[in-house]
Amino acid sequence: MNRSTITKTLLLAGMAATGSLGMASAQATTIEILCTASEPCGQSSGTTADGTIFEAAANPTEPSTGTGVFKPFVRVQAQGNSDTQSGYNTDYSPDNGINFDTKSGIWTHSVLFGDLGTVDIGGLSYYQFSMDANEEGGRKNQIDLTEIQIFLGGDGLRIPENNGGYTGTQFDGSASDNFLAGYAPVWNLDNALNGDVTVILQASICDNPGQCGSGKGDLNLFILDSLLQGDTDDYFVFYTEYDRVGSGFEEWNYLARTIPVPEPGTLALFGLGLAGLIASRRKLQK
Repeated sequence: MNRSTITKTLLLAGMAATGSLGMASAQATTIEILCTASEPCGQSSGTTADGTIFEAAANPTEPSTGTGVFKPFVRVQAQGNSDTQSGYNTDYSPDNGINFDTKSGIWTHSVLFGDLGTVDIGGLSYYQFSMDANEEGGRKNQIDLTEIQIFLGGDGLRIPENNGGYTGTQFDGSASDNFLAGYAPVWNLDNALNGDVTVILQASICDNPGQCGSGKGDLNLFILDSLLQGDTDDYFVFYTEYDRVGSGFEEWNYLARTIPVPEPGTLALFGLGLAGLIASRRKLQK
């Protein structure tokens, strides 16, 4: 099936779930992303009741491996022997770490909401994010993505650590009473409609052996643009929680907004108009 067909199937499943779960649902939901759509496992995508789509992202064969290719905006890595991790993007850069398990460096930074682009799937507009999971092989190659919270707001969200940071209870399957720099999340994965969602991810999804390294995507996330409402100059903060992680790091990037480039014909007409305006002014000056 192509992406459009898969997406329509997932959206129908999500609407069915909406009717059965109800607005006050607290039901736990598990989505398994264990292979690509071209592989026989049958667990390559899933959707939540609010229409959020998770889809396996096969590692491409052409671009070279490396974070410089992937260009993340946040990187998170568990500390010590912990099997859980969490964190969010920020411009905070102290010598002894940032927030929770977020790693400092050029691949963790603030993002403006207006920088995000959208993609059309099945006639609906989505914001797209991709995760590159970097974990060891074997049985420990699966990780659980247990929560996503998105915050939008003013300058206080550029460096939330300087403005109260993250408050609330982590890893409780809910975003209730959670705030970042005083802002409540505008959207969270574990909500009244979705219930408590866990995404089980095979952390080295690829179509071709030898193309499963760092800097390659493993998971695509699509969130309906109607679920994220904000101003273009708002700061966008992406908070995540994980379980069953190993020693590697996880990083996210986003689909950037594209600025339309005028077609050659439009540029030519603009040039003619400008030339005519200059000529008219010269005549008036004479």
